[in-house]
Amino acid sequence: MKRNKLLILLIATLTVLCSCSYDQLNIENPNNLPLDNFWSSEEDIQKGLIATYAALQLDGLFGGASSTQHPVRSDTGRPNNWNANAQGLSRLAFNENSDIVKKRWRDCYIGVFRANQVLANLYTIDLSEQTRTQIEAEARFLRGFFYYSLYRGYNGGSVIIHTTPPQSSEDFYKSPSPANEVFNLIKSDLEFAYTNLPQQYENSQDLGRATWGAATAMLGKLHINARNYDLAKMKFKEILDSNLYSLTANIGDNFDEEHEMNSESIFEVAFSTEFSQGTSGSAADGPLGSEATSRARTLAPDEGGGYRTIMPSYYMTMLFKKDTMDITNPINSNRTGAANYSIRTSMSIAIADDDNTTIYQIPSDSLRYNNNEASYLKKFQNWTLLRESDQSISGINERVIRLADVMLLYAECLLQTGGAYTEALDLINEIRYRAGVVLLEPADYDNSSTMEHIMWTERPLELMFEGHDTRWEDLTRWDKVQEQYDRLALKSYVLVSKNLYEFDPAIHNEDKKLIEFESAATSYQSAIHNYFPIPSTEQNSNPGLFN
Repeated sequence: MKRNKLLILLIATLTVLCSCSYDQLNIENPNNLPLDNFWSSEEDIQKGLIATYAALQLDGLFGGASSTQHPVRSDTGRPNNWNANAQGLSRLAFNENSDIVKKRWRDCYIGVFRANQVLANLYTIDLSEQTRTQIEAEARFLRGFFYYSLYRGYNGGSVIIHTTPPQSSEDFYKSPSPANEVFNLIKSDLEFAYTNLPQQYENSQDLGRATWGAATAMLGKLHINARNYDLAKMKFKEILDSNLYSLTANIGDNFDEEHEMNSESIFEVAFSTEFSQGTSGSAADGPLGSEATSRARTLAPDEGGGYRTIMPSYYMTMLFKKDTMDITNPINSNRTGAANYSIRTSMSIAIADDDNTTIYQIPSDSLRYNNNEASYLKKFQNWTLLRESDQSISGINERVIRLADVMLLYAECLLQTGGAYTEALDLINEIRYRAGVVLLEPADYDNSSTMEHIMWTERPLELMFEGHDTRWEDLTRWDKVQEQYDRLALKSYVLVSKNLYEFDPAIHNEDKKLIEFESAATSYQSAIHNYFPIPSTEQNSNPGLFN
């Protein structure tokens, strides 16, 4: 009986299926938006442009691993011993399969693809000439930015060029273009943006969009990293002479959520825990994704709900400890007790014996500092919040370019083009005054020593863990990687009651000596390590890569 029932059910099912027409079976998913229905209005174009900006939030750019891991390859960061990705990058043991190598490449090309979609469809719909030019300028700025990251990051600058959305497998399967062609594409995109982007936006809702200042600064960075110092100097000077930007009174305003898009900010990537918190604490695409960044989770200590995976290097910690406060500077008038650490130090890192700041509203010396940890990053962290609040996600914007960076780059250009070192010192001292530290005396410096100060003191102190691989760009531009690795591998330190000191064999136990950068100093080869290799994901999926 049971068998007969099954047979009847099967016959009935086949009858129904056979009686259905093709149209009845081919039902269109109402949630799927066909490509033909998109790119048909200004609203669609704006959505595509916003999606292009959103690529900046991805893990391989500013939303997570890339922004937190890059410092360990330079002299500013050190990894904890449980994260293999950060450990490998610190030892220069990265290769085409390394996580960071694959993510940065992937997310830059996601951004390129989205920018190209906007540009390809921009002239197919009815727009005013002003609107069309504005959108093209923003899309080309972003494409130029993504390609700049690829150009500075991979294969000696020789990467795959896409200027239109691929339509066939042949379009996808391309080989890398020569570095000079990539440079020229970036230059062309940024120059179009430079010519056509507004200096400012009248509508507050447009804050965060690329401006003339952002395009000008990126052109300057493109030229200075190619050692075209005269061209770079012109661009940086235009920014300084525009009077559009000014240093904030408090350096900490550049690292928190309350003072985003301030007078010093030239370009920043927006994040938010309110707009779309998501579940992972890491920025991601889609309606269920997040507008937050995972930086807090990666860098914060236990007390901040983080994994303390990466932290300032011992070298950077000691550099901050020696950032000598100027007690005559009125900026320091509200410092209490026997404060000996600068405002710049207190706003940038947490160290145990800094009695003029708190972290998560508890004293800095209340942190554990386990595992030979000497300091924790405070930049772009939720350290002002209560310890009990959720610290695992962050909505703090990443300041990609700010005025202090441009001032120091312009000072470098002055020195490299025969300018007066005293003019460079004036710019440095503006930054130092705001930081509350002792100013530099012209009588103590010349052209060479001023450049040394920029390289080994001012830029790392002011900009550590900022931008997108900024410190590595600096070190490779100066051709100083090996010199710095060798210098730092010879330094040794010791932790005493949570506080870091330079090791002194006369008073410290040899067994407690701490050393860093030894592996990097031994392994470094500029031809291998200055750039990431083309990742394995591209090598395995692109049969035209080596044609």
